[in-house]
Formats: sequence, C-alpha cells, structure tokens
Amino acid sequence: MFPGSVHDAYILRNSSIPDMMGELQRHRVWLLGDSGYPNLSWLLTPVRNPRTRAEERHNEAHGRTRRVIERNFGLLKARFRCRHMTGGSLFYSPKKVCDIIIACSMLHNLALRRQVPFLQEDDPDDGVVAAGEPVEPVDSDEEEAEEDENDNRESVIQQYFQ
Repeated sequence: MFPGSVHDAYILRNSSIPDMMGELQRHRVWLLGDSGYPNLSWLLTPVRNPRTRAEERHNEAHGRTRRVIERNFGLLKARFRCRHMTGGSLFYSPKKVCDIIIACSMLHNLALRRQVPFLQEDDPDDGVVAAGEPVEPVDSDEEEAEEDENDNRESVIQQYFQ
C-alpha cells in the first residue's frame, strides 16, 4: 500500500485511524506519538521545549509510556525474526500483518508464562531496539501543529500534570 520509504506520519494521515480516533475523542482517548508526528487533538506528542514543571512531567510520563511500547516491539522482534528487518519483512496485506502481529504477541505471552527462553543469536548487535533505548525523532512535514491542537495538549497537561 505504501511502497518504499514513507514516513510513519504520512501513513497515519492516510489511514482510517484519524476517523476512528475522532470518534473516540469524546471518551478522552489519546494515542502517543514521538516528536516526528504532528500534535493532534487525539495524538499527544512531547513538548519540544518544556518551560514549566507540568510540561516536564508530561514529557517524563510520555517517555515512560512510550518506552514500554518500544521495549515490547524490541522483544517481539527478538523472539520472532520475521518481525525484524534482518529476518525478513512481512510483505503481506495490512490485515494479514495485523493478524501475524497479534499471533506473535499471543505466542510471546505464552512463552513468557512457560518460561521459554529467547534464542541466542551470534550477533548481539542486531539492530533490535533495546529496552529503554530512545528512538530518534524524525522530522515531519507537519511540524507546525494547529493552535487548537496545542491547546488540547496544554489542557491535558494542566488537568493531569499540574
């Protein structure tokens, strides 16, 4: 659907997620994105230059939450090499890829419960994102967010991080 090197923000913008998240907004549901994404009413990004303690707390909570997700991506990539570029990519339809990722997640949870160890690879530096390792922000063509979207993030910061 998006051949070649396309930024994640472009794929997000052209997916059904904006419509779905718009409907969920009344339930105060947000997605978290890194600084490569635009700040939207339903997509919270870190404050680039925090000026208050509340903005710093928002960034700290945002980072802690995103690190959990990045760590899980790294674990799935380490356990299932088909999810990592060195083991091949998933060249299937988006629906099938989602099914494969869900199956990998379920199998990973089962392996954890049964204490199945990870296979040891010869090359310890295989490019898998390590636990807690930051992901470099990517410049986006949507760097300038709308004013009301910044107001939404500020409202979240004021409500939850003061």
